[in-house]
Amino acid sequence: MKLYLDFEPCDECITMMNELSSPQMLIVDDKTRADESAKFLRHLTYNHSEVVQAVMKDLPKQKRNQEYDFFK
Repeated sequence: MKLYLDFEPCDECITMMNELSSPQMLIVDDKTRADESAKFLRHLTYNHSEVVQAVMKDLPKQKRNQEYDFFK
């Protein structure tokens, strides 16, 4: 899924985005890449509320199923 967000990145965001798009990240193992991506997403979640609000607005709302599987 791709999500395009319009927000003002801070210095830490810019540093992390540069690290994630660096040629060195192309040759690292999957776990390292996933860890670095998770670190960036955590930073966005905790430090940029406008990003969280935009994501919540754009993602489709999931309907809660009123019946549990064992009732069927």
